[in-house]
Amino acid sequence: MPLIVCFFTCILLYGLSHFIERSFEKYSVAQNIAELHSVIESIEREISYYDPQEDRENLIQNILLILASHNRLLVCIVDEQNNILYKTRGPNLLLTRNKLNYHSIISKQKTAIWNYNHHSYRVAASDFLTLKGKKYTTFIAIERDYQIEFINRLHDGLILLIFIACLLTLFGTLLTIYITQKPINRLIKIIESVNSKSLNYRIPINTVPVKYISLIKAFNNMLSRMEFVFQRQSNFTADIAHEMRTPITNLTTQTQIALNNARTTSEYKEVLYSHLEEFERLSQTITDMLFLAHADNKLLKPELSDIDIVKMFTAMFDYFEFIAEEKNIKLELKGHCHLMQGDKLMINRAIGNLLSNAIEHTPIDGTITVNVNQINQKTIKIVIANPGKEINKKHLPHLFDRFYRIDESRHRNGQGAGIGLAIVKSIVEAHNGTITVESDKASTRFTMIFPISQIKISKFYQTKK
Repeated sequence: MPLIVCFFTCILLYGLSHFIERSFEKYSVAQNIAELHSVIESIEREISYYDPQEDRENLIQNILLILASHNRLLVCIVDEQNNILYKTRGPNLLLTRNKLNYHSIISKQKTAIWNYNHHSYRVAASDFLTLKGKKYTTFIAIERDYQIEFINRLHDGLILLIFIACLLTLFGTLLTIYITQKPINRLIKIIESVNSKSLNYRIPINTVPVKYISLIKAFNNMLSRMEFVFQRQSNFTADIAHEMRTPITNLTTQTQIALNNARTTSEYKEVLYSHLEEFERLSQTITDMLFLAHADNKLLKPELSDIDIVKMFTAMFDYFEFIAEEKNIKLELKGHCHLMQGDKLMINRAIGNLLSNAIEHTPIDGTITVNVNQINQKTIKIVIANPGKEINKKHLPHLFDRFYRIDESRHRNGQGAGIGLAIVKSIVEAHNGTITVESDKASTRFTMIFPISQIKISKFYQTKK
């Protein structure tokens, strides 16, 4: 970066110095040309007033007066026979006749450069007829040495200025980068010190420059998300280990007891049936975890077909009828809707989990109500409400988390693994739907909203396949 800035600074200053040098040179040339032509006009005017033959002395005096206000000028006036009327001291301008194209200079009123005896001159010339018709030629030159020397000094000065400016730019850029980078380096050290044990650390915003506040806010937000995911993963690992340990411990204990004493065939069968239940519990837990793992990686692929939600709930009511009768719980279905597209097995599993959860938390003689409504031509709404104890609002956002329980005790007391609602949420989101929960003293309500058409989802999965 410093080298790039220095490079462009050099280019800019060089271009500016070249412009200044050329501008001054053009100005000097224009001044010389104007001065030469002005003196020529003045001399010709004097010759028109005074006859060179009859009033030579007055003419010479006036020419001297004209030249007195002009320094470094050489003048030579000759007639047609090259007789010199007037000549200043210094180089003989008649020598330039063989060096320069005077016909072009005179006809086009231009000037030319004459280098003589280590000096440089700008030369002009003019032909003039007197009133008596006699022709005179005026040669005039101005010395350029002073201007050339000044331009060379200007050039050297500008080159030195460019060199100094580039050095200052380089050091200034390095210093600016160092000062600017200093807080960044400090932040880098702080960021490098963050590890899995310090994810709760947040960089104070008031300790960083204003221009980095948005960056620090983004980093702190990232730490918050990482801390949440890390904590969730840690809890998940602990919970899944506990879920696996419980059936394995039961299997180990039952096996040890069965081996300590001789058993009858029927007793061994009873132990094996008990083992089978534990194995089924382990298998179901593993299956559920694989399902959620697929959901986390966006690998759930609904097999789309038309679903009659009302018929699905009716069939599900028949399935849970015997379980509900044990607590004298009634199941009511209200409303109607159009057919929707979705995966029948997934939707059926989600509905089954919600109804099972509702029956488990509904008191004896309660009524579970399912409302199916057509919101519009594209959306349906399903509300499953069950009476029971109000759930504290602080628990509601976490009900769909894996292994989350309102009762923080790890003892399940015969309940499921605590991932049923997490599976429900994964299924709903796989169908581009949403699920929310509300709870008050009257009831707890799970609300699912599904799009009727899943054309976009279908096309997406067909493309993936």
